[in-house]
Amino acid sequence: MRSIMRVPAKNVVLVSAAIGCLLCSAAFVAQTPEAPRGVIRLKVKFKSGDASKELARKRFFLIKGSLADNKNLIERIKQTSVISRECYYRSKGASPALIKWLTENECDSVYCREVDEKYLSGSEAVPEFQAAFKQGLSEFKTPELARRWLTTNLPPDIRDGFYNEKQRVINDLIAQSASGNTTSIMSVMTDRKGTAYLTNIEPGTYTVSNIVGSETGKTSILWACEKEVKAVSLAIALRPLTLSNEKDPKVKCEIVERPLPVCEK
Repeated sequence: MRSIMRVPAKNVVLVSAAIGCLLCSAAFVAQTPEAPRGVIRLKVKFKSGDASKELARKRFFLIKGSLADNKNLIERIKQTSVISRECYYRSKGASPALIKWLTENECDSVYCREVDEKYLSGSEAVPEFQAAFKQGLSEFKTPELARRWLTTNLPPDIRDGFYNEKQRVINDLIAQSASGNTTSIMSVMTDRKGTAYLTNIEPGTYTVSNIVGSETGKTSILWACEKEVKAVSLAIALRPLTLSNEKDPKVKCEIVERPLPVCEK
């Protein structure tokens, strides 16, 4: 016969009480609501001549505080200039074909998109890509891998030097922000349609800015816009905050638009 262990009644009461406390604690944790958060749907476009275009593949930052709170930072970013993409790559001896590829694809570095085969031969060939591809043929197993990894064989200045230069300027400016807490600054990059989403934002007043001017063909545009973030329904939150170089009385913005510099030959 199996022996049955008898548990004293007092112990049964204690165990039951402990289990009950654990269940109560679990229920309390499960039912404790998280602090409500906000969302910003960002839409960036610009007017060029008679056409309105989306600003693709450009990074924007969310900085805690109003325009007034970030007044000193905004004045610094207004006074800061960054070399244009064309002038930078010309100074590094880049070919006209590479500069054309970067400009047409709105790229600050060659990492922004994959290099298609048509840029390795024919009328649209980019000499820098051709040389890197040829070098890769002896390092990788197939032409396909050599094409996909050709960026590893480009000189650093050509590969991402311009992007790194912009990042250095941006990081220096952010470090001087009013909050002084760079970890609290969020950033996001617009997609090819000029749209981006900033999510999980603590309700409050913020400054949305690209920190350094974004190139738009013939000009660079700098935005510093104030946005109050509330914890609201998703439908309301997804109404876009639209930034443009055309003045909109509904959006509290400081906008600086400058012509791109003429590059030295």
